[in-house]
Amino acid sequence: MNFKKVGIVIDEIKDLENYEDLSYYALHLHPKFSLWRLFSGQWEGIPFYLQEFCNEIECILQNNSITIEEILLYLANCTERSSYFFVCRNLLNANIGKKLNEQEIHEILSSETKMPEEVVISREKICCAIAAYVLDTYRFDRSDLRLICSRERFQYNTTDYKLTKVKGIKFCSDGFIYDEKYYLYSIFVNREKLEFSDKMPAVFKILSEEVILEKADFFMRLDERLSIPLLEAKTRRLLCFEKFRGLNFNFNNTQLENNKNIIVHIDSENLNKLLMVIKKDYDRERDEEFWHIEIEELPYVQEDSVRDPVYVTFIHGKYYPNKRTFKHIDFTKNQYEHNDYRIKYQDTNSDIKIDYYTTKECHYKIWCVENINISEETWCKVVSTSLGLSYRKLFYEIIESGTT
Repeated sequence: MNFKKVGIVIDEIKDLENYEDLSYYALHLHPKFSLWRLFSGQWEGIPFYLQEFCNEIECILQNNSITIEEILLYLANCTERSSYFFVCRNLLNANIGKKLNEQEIHEILSSETKMPEEVVISREKICCAIAAYVLDTYRFDRSDLRLICSRERFQYNTTDYKLTKVKGIKFCSDGFIYDEKYYLYSIFVNREKLEFSDKMPAVFKILSEEVILEKADFFMRLDERLSIPLLEAKTRRLLCFEKFRGLNFNFNNTQLENNKNIIVHIDSENLNKLLMVIKKDYDRERDEEFWHIEIEELPYVQEDSVRDPVYVTFIHGKYYPNKRTFKHIDFTKNQYEHNDYRIKYQDTNSDIKIDYYTTKECHYKIWCVENINISEETWCKVVSTSLGLSYRKLFYEIIESGTT
């Protein structure tokens, strides 16, 4: 298919007056933020900061008479942004018209067959998808502070150094609240936390706990380009974690939809996944419900790689939600045959699903602790220190996404 029309559309989007400021905003959402994650879970509508932009994109699409199929094929087959294949797959899978199976979706996205006319995807989703693609692909890259300063907008009185004296500021994970607005932190602020459960970056936790800010003169740089109304920050999912699919996990406040519940987060840089499976069960001796909570690393394996078995870390716990404690944790290495593992990882096969178990002889337990109360915090520490660095980040995001 000739994608010339889509290329013209993308050039027109990049030329929009507000593109540079919006690209600057997107860059500040999170150090490793990618907008494709907007489509990784349940659709929640266009985020506030993209709404005006998507309205302008809708006009561009109409003026160029471009079809939804053309957009899907372009995004799905972009080698620079392989994550958008999953975006298009999710759009087709969730369409409100003709239901498609995985094979039909793959055939459409690989141009083996035409998209049926009965497939219905809202223009809202399509506009948001192409907006996300353009912002992810053509990111703000002006590192010269003089260029950044030339476009800053300030509403309040500032010092010579463009700082505003503030009172009553509330620090959050990726931004702060001031005067009924939510400001994103500057990209120059280190957002690392002292503890995984902290609600703010380490530097602001130290300032909040060891300096009485209300008695001090405290100044912040309040670039209005990085702010949105607080109401919109509360009512819409401002920050998308690297969730591929699944519910939000928040220990005993988790709203389990089924007896078995699956959460998958993915690292967009190396495509490693972290799988969490939560299964309801009942302890007859204690006469109460408990949950099996399983964490499994799923490394990305190249299709043309060596066909050796794949070894992954697996951590299992028994959680009693009424008591908010674990009474069992075990650590295991699972071994999978290469072909079975690739199907498991891809999560598109009804016979070998992503929560597919290996055989018992390839389920190699190394240690176990049980019959004692283990706090939620301790469980988090045990899991995080047992995971590889890439997966540890995804684990923190699973925990944080449920409490944000």
